[in-house]
Amino acid sequence: MTETVRRVATYERVSSDDQRERETIKTQTEEIARRLLGDPNLHLIHRYVDDGVSGTIPLAERPAGRRLLEDAARGLFEEVWVLKLDRLGRDDVDPLVVRRDLERLGVKIVAVLENIGSPLEFAIRVAFAAEERRTFLARSAAGMNRAAREGRYCGGIRPYGYRVEGQRHQAKPVPDDTIVWGDMTAAGVMQRMYRRSAIDQWSCPKIAEEFNDLGIPTAYQRDGRGVRGKRTQGKWRAGRIRNMLIQPIYRGELQYGRRSSQPGGREVVTGRVEPLVSDEIWYAAQETLARNRIMAKNTRRVYLLRGIIRCAVCGLTYVGTTSSGTVWYRCDGQLLRRGPVEGRCIAKAVNGHYLQPRVWADVEAFLRDPGTIVHELETEFGGDGQKAIAEAESITLTAALRDLEEQQDRAIDLHIRGRLDAQTLDAQLDRIASDRAEIERRLATLHTDMAEEEPPLTPDILAELRRRLDEGLSDEERQEIVRLLVRITVHTEIRDGKKHARAVVEYRFPSVGETFTGTGSWPKSA
Repeated sequence: MTETVRRVATYERVSSDDQRERETIKTQTEEIARRLLGDPNLHLIHRYVDDGVSGTIPLAERPAGRRLLEDAARGLFEEVWVLKLDRLGRDDVDPLVVRRDLERLGVKIVAVLENIGSPLEFAIRVAFAAEERRTFLARSAAGMNRAAREGRYCGGIRPYGYRVEGQRHQAKPVPDDTIVWGDMTAAGVMQRMYRRSAIDQWSCPKIAEEFNDLGIPTAYQRDGRGVRGKRTQGKWRAGRIRNMLIQPIYRGELQYGRRSSQPGGREVVTGRVEPLVSDEIWYAAQETLARNRIMAKNTRRVYLLRGIIRCAVCGLTYVGTTSSGTVWYRCDGQLLRRGPVEGRCIAKAVNGHYLQPRVWADVEAFLRDPGTIVHELETEFGGDGQKAIAEAESITLTAALRDLEEQQDRAIDLHIRGRLDAQTLDAQLDRIASDRAEIERRLATLHTDMAEEEPPLTPDILAELRRRLDEGLSDEERQEIVRLLVRITVHTEIRDGKKHARAVVEYRFPSVGETFTGTGSWPKSA
């Protein structure tokens, strides 16, 4: 009696982890082929191969795995052969789901090197595969953490200005003394960048413009690399300058684990390497970045309240714009979808022509006669308002931090499931880290402001300010004075489907403690 020929498909997978374990696609193919040749009743229909795909990604979301399941539903084969069960997956759940779905289609799973005949044996193998992966990752993480603490090179793209010296376990990042432009080394390029930011207080666009004009090569130009196989324009960009300036490695602090895709994050390990700039220069550059972020220097128009209006919804800063001759201030999170609130911020724009003259009138009145205006403000609004404002802003910022944590978890989850590539994940995590740093800075400033008192203005300083007022101030000088003395928080509420904005203005008038005033509900046009 002739046995029925069974139609068979094979599935082979290898990931970067498996490469380190020296198990390759070729090994799987040869072993499975040898077993298939030993049985004349087997007919190979198709090989499905996922090369460089993690076993934690569900089979249905892998390129070849998805095709396998689609073809199984079409009835193209009766059996799926794998070398070992962990090729189907290395988590605790997905292989069980795959087995259930294939059995419903009448397809049997065969593991060449393992016995998985019964559901119990299958489940035990799945559990062992998941535990082996967890053990492997834990050992790898421990080894990498140890290397990072010792300041050794842990892989990845080398930061501009550093090269790797030594091999394997002795490899360390050291300043790159290779000449890249004129007589300037790669390390010298980074030192120039930091001097421009920290000492000259240049903005990132201005630094990028100088580097492009000088013809200093970017990292991609110098290394002959591209992005995803495509050549780049070889231009310095403001965003790239900013991302380099915030890297702690340039002050000698090598951080490993900040961008981990491991669920729940992982320990951030810090090691020491030779710095390219001093702590003073590095932190001065951070101050310049923060200042330029809210007080942009690359605009011709001067907005009196630029950088001092804070959104109570998302915690970001309002930016100025002009429309049909009218000055408006809009939340940065509404314009760019870049704040800690998912999507665009709902904050309402405010009319600068309504708010600017009122704020400047109070500031000028204080500069000419501090005692009178301070007394009026304290009498009208009392002394407890500042505490309420601070508490409300603290609650808003704390909620924004929680939202950032949720965004980070979602991004990492999408990456683990293969729906977010590594480059996009890095960009998301960088953006989240930047927003978190800004919110934490604002919280720290908020607490410091409540704990510290401003130094008093001396009679000589007041006399000089009055003289300057009489002579006339430029728009830039008025803007700087307002930046030092005023903070504004805009609260947005939605009532009856319409946005309503309320601005709370804090005056940081020295010598008498901080006072505040605020507008009530604004007219519809505000």
